[in-house]
Amino acid sequence: MKKLVFLLVLLLTVSMAFSTITLTYMYWGSPLERKAQEDMLKAFEKAYPGIKVKAIHVPSNYDEKISAMLAGGKPPHVAQLGEGLAFEWAEKGEVMDILPLIKQDSDPSVQIENRLPMTWYWYGGGKKTFGTNLAAEVMVLWYNKELFDEAGVPYPPANPEEWTWDKFIDTAIKLTVDKNGKHPNEPGFDPKNIKTYGVVFGRWWGHFLPFIWSNGGDICDEEGKVPLINQPEAVEALQAFGDLVNKYHVAPTPAQLEAFPSFHIALQTKRVAMAINGQWALLDLGDLAKKGRLKLGVAPLPRFEKPVCLELGAPNVIFTKAVKDDPEVLKAAWELYKWSTDSEKVLPLIRGGLWMPLQIWWYKDPKYLEKWLDPKVHPPEYKEAVIDYLLNYGRRAPSYYLRNWNKIADIMYQEVGNILYGKVTAQEACDSMAKKIAPLLQGRYDK
Repeated sequence: MKKLVFLLVLLLTVSMAFSTITLTYMYWGSPLERKAQEDMLKAFEKAYPGIKVKAIHVPSNYDEKISAMLAGGKPPHVAQLGEGLAFEWAEKGEVMDILPLIKQDSDPSVQIENRLPMTWYWYGGGKKTFGTNLAAEVMVLWYNKELFDEAGVPYPPANPEEWTWDKFIDTAIKLTVDKNGKHPNEPGFDPKNIKTYGVVFGRWWGHFLPFIWSNGGDICDEEGKVPLINQPEAVEALQAFGDLVNKYHVAPTPAQLEAFPSFHIALQTKRVAMAINGQWALLDLGDLAKKGRLKLGVAPLPRFEKPVCLELGAPNVIFTKAVKDDPEVLKAAWELYKWSTDSEKVLPLIRGGLWMPLQIWWYKDPKYLEKWLDPKVHPPEYKEAVIDYLLNYGRRAPSYYLRNWNKIADIMYQEVGNILYGKVTAQEACDSMAKKIAPLLQGRYDK
């Protein structure tokens, strides 16, 4: 009997020693992004044999899905999360404050001072954080070099100081062609039958906010309590945006844009010459470039008074309910969090164009720059047009600190759409925005 008990205890001990912790990791993204994330998780499992990760890819209705999981008491352990929900749930304790974990960890990749300062999400008066972006990202201008070559038009400058709004409009006009080969500044141009548009963009805030800032305007004051969106600087920038569609006819209306293929295909098939979009689009664009199907170029956004680089992203977070009852599960989730945000560990996603690094040394040390810039993916002007643009002119998005940001962004989306449709002037839309967002301006999470 004693021998049997001993064997049972031994088996139990061995079983516990070799037990596997299973984590859930939830994320969004395109098919190419999905593969990149899955490869990252496989590498993590290989490095940590005692941890298995169940990946949950949600291509649409992400907020609804993750909200339902949280309401059901079974949130993922680690997940991508929109900033609005992240802040809301962090203040309720549903998303972890990881600052204590950072202070106890010697890993340099996760230390506050070693990541781009603008990528941290602070709340609780600036004393708590649920972390950083999954990766750094910026808004840039992508373009098809072949269309520029065919039209004999110089490429946009990689130096943002040289890339003015007037030069941008002139370039867009030269690259916009109707079915009869005419440009918008020529007699007989048909704006209803355009073969190639000079530029394409959306009405999401990431597309137009950098131009408001560039013109000296803003959505609200520094404290996040007084609307400034209807002041002359913001109005002028948004009217210029609307004029691209309704005055110069170098960009499609929102309705026309709905009939477009995805923007990277529109660039490849020469439906458009330039596109305002995020750096993350390089995952798809770089894939086309590697296959020789697109002669890709990148430039900073054109400026009004001064260059501004919008830095943005979305955080990876740890859910409290998923880890609070088991220190070993928390430890495993923390390792997964660190892995997913350590640029060294996710280098294929960075070299592939989906992400930019978080740690500062990747931007300033030549050997690290060489490590993550893939000449088959990143255009030759990428360092000046994107990296230097971020380091010299970067400004973090309001989503990092402004309360009620999602609701404010929804209002702006609708009103900017009215400008692009030509239904109202920018002043009318901005006055409406100011009135609607005023009660939502309730300060900042970090102050």
